[in-house]
Amino acid sequence: MENIFKKIKGGRVLFLGRVTNFTAEELTNFLESQGMSYADKYTEQEIALVVLSTMMTPREDEISYQLYDAKIPEVRLAQFEEFYTKHIKPNTLMMSLKLSNDQDRVKRLLKNEAFSDEVYLKLFKMYNWGDEDVYENDENRDVTITFVTRFFRPDGFRDPAMIYSPITLSSIARDTDEPTVLEAMLTMPNYEMKQSRREDLRPKNIRELVALNDKISSESIRYLLSFSDSRINSFLACNSAIGLKEQEYIYSKSDNITKMMLTQNSSLDDKLFRELLGSDSEVVKSLLSFQEIDDNRVEMILSAKLSDEILAYMGDNQNISTVINGLIGLNRKLDYQLASNSLLRSDYLNEFYYRYKEDFMLPLSLNSNLSTKLLTEFYRSSDIEVIKNLASNPSTPKEILTELCERNEHELNRYLALNPSVDLFYLEIFALDSNLMLLMKKNQTYLDSIAYK
Repeated sequence: MENIFKKIKGGRVLFLGRVTNFTAEELTNFLESQGMSYADKYTEQEIALVVLSTMMTPREDEISYQLYDAKIPEVRLAQFEEFYTKHIKPNTLMMSLKLSNDQDRVKRLLKNEAFSDEVYLKLFKMYNWGDEDVYENDENRDVTITFVTRFFRPDGFRDPAMIYSPITLSSIARDTDEPTVLEAMLTMPNYEMKQSRREDLRPKNIRELVALNDKISSESIRYLLSFSDSRINSFLACNSAIGLKEQEYIYSKSDNITKMMLTQNSSLDDKLFRELLGSDSEVVKSLLSFQEIDDNRVEMILSAKLSDEILAYMGDNQNISTVINGLIGLNRKLDYQLASNSLLRSDYLNEFYYRYKEDFMLPLSLNSNLSTKLLTEFYRSSDIEVIKNLASNPSTPKEILTELCERNEHELNRYLALNPSVDLFYLEIFALDSNLMLLMKKNQTYLDSIAYK
């Protein structure tokens, strides 16, 4: 384009077809600044360049062929828009729009795909949505679609029709890793997603979805907190992006639901950890189940004088690797829960079995780190619950899994269908049962096998 414009300096540029992103006045001013003139009608005048839109009348088609035969150079409208856009000074443009508040121009500029994301988002935040929702009128819907088209970037297959679906806004708010995109979404009307009562604890609008995204900026966090909305606060509570100051503020306004959400924040400050240990039992159970536990926190937990039943919740925690040695033997209930925890090495599991014998067979049979010797020994058990655990345990020896498959007992098959170590031959048989097929959507061995068919 640069070379073409240098060659046609002083010439006339003819636009054929519909041009929606720029007015005739804007095109005239731009071309004159480049030493050229504008035309949108052909009257046999001398033409230096033709710009072709994808939407032309039959007469314009005929003119384009005529000028092509006359060897007049032509470019597509998208190429011209990209060239034009490169010559726009963003700061000058933003100042002009702020002074004029020309909403028609804002809407046209938002459709220009040649703008960078940074410039687009500045324009987007200038759009006035009025008192209606993002899909409630044609203008708002068109602007929403420009946003979705630009920022809906799913992994894998993308159905073009999805840009018209409201679910895409949810996907962007949940998945984007750009804080500026989240900031822009907070300038939109707070679009409500339809939701059943059973999903009351799930985010139901844009603000609540943005509150969950850990790429959120500190400015957006402050903005969301300014609503003093308990639901927004609860979703922010589990966001690892919030710092101590925000955590303390949310805690000071919290109900039990918000406290539960705080217990799942991977960046929870030790000060709040100590405070939450004094909450009701359900909150403390969640705290011990999800939070990373280090030596300092173990001291806090033991100082809180919790019951053995509540302490046992640490046994399921997957963030206790640095303190496992100190937890083993604290009490029998905790040991029972630890027995099924995949963080424990085989030697610890053996120790549990030789200390507690058959009493711990059930949780141990779930653990994929259990030795082949013990897995084989447990297979001789008459306890059907232990056998079910072995059927789902990927470390169970192949010959045992085969024997269990050969039993063809529907209840056992439900556990075997989940096991990625079961031979594909049996998994394909299970797939003929519609009930088992639903379970096998979680079996990676089976999913891998059908991916290549």
